Amino acid sequence: MKLYNKLLLGAALFSMVSCTEDFEEMNISPNQPANATPAQLLATAQYNYATNIGDAWNNGRMGMYYAQYWSSTQYTDESRYQIREGVNQTMWNTFYADVLRELTTAQEIEAENQLNGYENRIAIAEIMKALTFHTLSDIYGGPVPYSEALSTENVTPKYDNGKEIYLGVLNTLDEQIAILDESSPGFQSGDIIYGGDVTLWKKFANSLRLRIALRMYEADQATATEHITKALNSDAGFISSNAEGAKFAWIAGAPNNNPLAEAYKTRIDFSVSEPFIDYLQKYDDPRVTVFARPLGSGNPFGSSFTPILDANGNPQYVGETYGLDAGNGNSNGDAKVVSLPGDYVIGETAPTYILSHAEVEFMLAEVAARGIAGTPMSAEEHYEAGIRSSFEAAGLSEAAFEEYLTEVPYSESRTANQAPDLETALDLIGSQKWIAMYGQGVQAWFERLRLDFEDPYTGEPIFVAPADGSVDPDVTMVPFRMSYPVTEASLNGTNYADAVQRIGGKNSLGVRPWWDVK
Repeated sequence: MKLYNKLLLGAALFSMVSCTEDFEEMNISPNQPANATPAQLLATAQYNYATNIGDAWNNGRMGMYYAQYWSSTQYTDESRYQIREGVNQTMWNTFYADVLRELTTAQEIEAENQLNGYENRIAIAEIMKALTFHTLSDIYGGPVPYSEALSTENVTPKYDNGKEIYLGVLNTLDEQIAILDESSPGFQSGDIIYGGDVTLWKKFANSLRLRIALRMYEADQATATEHITKALNSDAGFISSNAEGAKFAWIAGAPNNNPLAEAYKTRIDFSVSEPFIDYLQKYDDPRVTVFARPLGSGNPFGSSFTPILDANGNPQYVGETYGLDAGNGNSNGDAKVVSLPGDYVIGETAPTYILSHAEVEFMLAEVAARGIAGTPMSAEEHYEAGIRSSFEAAGLSEAAFEEYLTEVPYSESRTANQAPDLETALDLIGSQKWIAMYGQGVQAWFERLRLDFEDPYTGEPIFVAPADGSVDPDVTMVPFRMSYPVTEASLNGTNYADAVQRIGGKNSLGVRPWWDVK
């Protein structure tokens, strides 16, 4: 019954005022915990997953810092890689004790009831579990409890290797894509991500398969290519528009609004980073006007805010220095000094993206650039489609996209005299993918590590080390992983110690994930 107790603790926070049916599924009666339905469990699992990767703690202080989208204006040592252990522990617990258990319980109820379409609903929950294990493994650098993690009888599960988890998840996705049947119903309620649309779940699963296979490409090209080819040849297709992107759509008003918006109601801990603002402005990227707020006076989140214009009458965008010492914070979030995030990310109803259409297009561009046959278009065409999708998501016009494209043309040669090479192509694709994934801090951090991209036109670094140095002696530029929670050493000591030995003998942020072999 521990699962239900945890579920109800969260559900008690939801005083629902919206008529949004799927959110209402999270209203589980505290008097009847055993009557939780699969739809309620799915809705709560999706909520917990989206909050865990999208809130001010794990997205703001981990993902958005490590992808170098944001800089810290308060508690600045966090952008120098000081970790709050309590936050780390909560993230681990939420994935295992909440998300994965809720999904498993939903599956058990569906299997017992066997109502029309139950196979689809079990498969959808299994795809969500695959997503969760993929996320967990990448955050912690590879080994985490997987094959024994959901056993109710084993409280000390072994840690599976990162590659084993990846292969298991890829096989799971392959199986669930085959199971999903568009002639039978999915979830009739409770599915906040896709509203029960089985076709979209198939597209998402296939797109997720492509992401996972690409991420392991440098570590095992043969296996990765096998799964990439499966994805390309699958009749499931890929996410093909912004409308089809996998995202958790928040609604206005606490407690079901965007958690970043809620965080900004009481404090300003983050500004947009200098490296991100500088790179956007270097190539006249109009997305800066959506991703960030201009300098100004008054309430930066209210109607009284007045932009401070430059000598030419234009709004000004200025990023905060990345990685300042606590004593050197030069803005304290003052909107007259630095640009704060725009509503694209911190608006009340701004969605938490799980896998976007733009990301899919850039993945296909990379596949084509690597010479793997079967992509719908060329690398250049997918590259341009990814940028176009990002502009559409940001609410910018086709004309703005066309103008910007002249600033960032696709060319696999850094200079006129240089022969085309894959490194330049990956710099192009990686840098634009990074921009398009703004807001998806956790996944963008992984892609920064994997692609290690630079300015594709100059070869100059895009990212910087913390200005006042890292507080972690094992990290110079950026953490490669999150450390295992300290409680694992006491609660699952033998398996924890074995996992630490397999990653080099130290539970360090400086240990590269298994797929990062550069």
